[in-house]
Amino acid sequence: MTEEQKRKLTGKMKRMLRAKAHHLEPVVWVGKEGSEKVIKEVDRQLKERGLIKVKVRRAALLYEDKYEIAEKLAKACDAEVVSVVGHVITLFRPREGWKKYLAKKPKKKVKKDEKIIELFEKFKKKAIKE
Repeated sequence: MTEEQKRKLTGKMKRMLRAKAHHLEPVVWVGKEGSEKVIKEVDRQLKERGLIKVKVRRAALLYEDKYEIAEKLAKACDAEVVSVVGHVITLFRPREGWKKYLAKKPKKKVKKDEKIIELFEKFKKKAIKE
């Protein structure tokens, strides 16, 4: 599993983050000088807020695609792209660390396995009696 696959947020998590970010205003703007100039500011804002919006100006789109800008910013700041809508990029980096967001929940097979064992024990007792 590569580092990129480990950092993949689920669709449900992204949906929740998009809902939280709906009312937010962009805090960083990418202009004609490109995304390289704003990486430090994006990193600082992510450290402070966790969830931010970045506005891409038309002048920046002459040199790079908005999806390329989003990926470049996310990779440089150890963040995840939540959405790209119009000229606005939503980025997320948890302040408390990635472990909480990437930990897989244990499956509920325990109950199913217990039921199977109970059925087997009942069958075993019936077989011994006969």
